[in-house]
Amino acid sequence: MLELLDAGIESFLRAAASLSSTDVDVSFEPPDREWSGKLTRPTVNVFLWDIKRSTRSQSGVETLVQDGVTVRRPALPILEMRYVITTWTSEHSDERAVLSAVMRALLRYQRVPMTYLPDEIQYLGEPDLTLASSGEEHVDVFKALEGQLKPSINAVMYTKFDLDSAEPVAPPVREIGIRTGRIGSAFDPERRRVAGEIVDAEARGAIGAIVRSSIDASHVNPAGQFLIRAEAGDEIVVDTDPPLSTTVPSVGGVLIE
Repeated sequence: MLELLDAGIESFLRAAASLSSTDVDVSFEPPDREWSGKLTRPTVNVFLWDIKRSTRSQSGVETLVQDGVTVRRPALPILEMRYVITTWTSEHSDERAVLSAVMRALLRYQRVPMTYLPDEIQYLGEPDLTLASSGEEHVDVFKALEGQLKPSINAVMYTKFDLDSAEPVAPPVREIGIRTGRIGSAFDPERRRVAGEIVDAEARGAIGAIVRSSIDASHVNPAGQFLIRAEAGDEIVVDTDPPLSTTVPSVGGVLIE
């Protein structure tokens, strides 16, 4: 994900600070002497030096729709990412002009607009990107630049980070049935929890898939197993492509081969 954020930052700075791709490079490399010694063109360096979990992060669980499927996941953490931005040109006056353009862009927008973000991370929303405040933690610029004197901008980004932890939600209840009978009689519904396992579940795309019986729904865990309420003779269907199915025996669990 960091490389996608880099792409979004570069796209934003090029547009908002008028950094022509034919005249100015944008780099995310550590700006040490070895790196600076190889420069041949004016360059804006955006160096990420610190990542923390932000106090803006929230707890709890959220439900949303992904690719047409309703899923539930823990609230995404928010990361606080700190950058030091420097400009590198052959003329000091040019460095200050480029740095001023970058600073103006950060102060004007204070976030990366959606239009500059790669499609893969637009669902996370626009990350905040602005100048760090006085008194906050800052990088020792001269140490980071190995003693090279450079004016710099300390910037901070706040962005959600996807943990890829979403799990499918069972389908909504559409029908409620009531059955009665005497315990131990012929009317006993004989419902029980049936344990199941799928052979080569990951290769068959079954991990996380929804499992259904006539009275319950569950999902396949990372080990390719599931637990579901069912009756003897019920058909159990796993929502894969193509679907997998088996019939519940009178005793014991099921193995889908």
